[in-house]
Amino acid sequence: MSLRRLLRLNEELEELKYYGEKGVPILIEGKKDEKALRELGIKGFFIKVSGSPLNLFEIAEIAAKSSPNVIILTDFDKKGNQLAKKLSNDIQSLGSYPEMKIRRRIMGMTRKYIKDIESLPKHINKLKIDVYPYGCCW
Repeated sequence: MSLRRLLRLNEELEELKYYGEKGVPILIEGKKDEKALRELGIKGFFIKVSGSPLNLFEIAEIAAKSSPNVIILTDFDKKGNQLAKKLSNDIQSLGSYPEMKIRRRIMGMTRKYIKDIESLPKHINKLKIDVYPYGCCW
């Protein structure tokens, strides 16, 4: 089960890397989320929604103007779900496509174990140790 989850998580991260390299904006909640994603090798145009002086619609507007697709990768808790829904509606109303599949798939694989994006690297490292206790290909 752990190997399968690890491989599926790696697939999602590869897709996220691809979008990031193409300049697709990635909406995240804060600095720690950006740090975690960069630690996982994801480069891109990160837009932080929490703590921003802009309201959510203004953030959605910036993201929608920069790309026809926008990735929403908020945390998996109640606040993150509310942010994702609001941002998705706003981005869609502005004529761009809010990409939520990556968030849903990562959340589905990790929901029992983590609740936020910043915990993703630690979770993946734990999975690697579970699958390859003596080290391997990572």
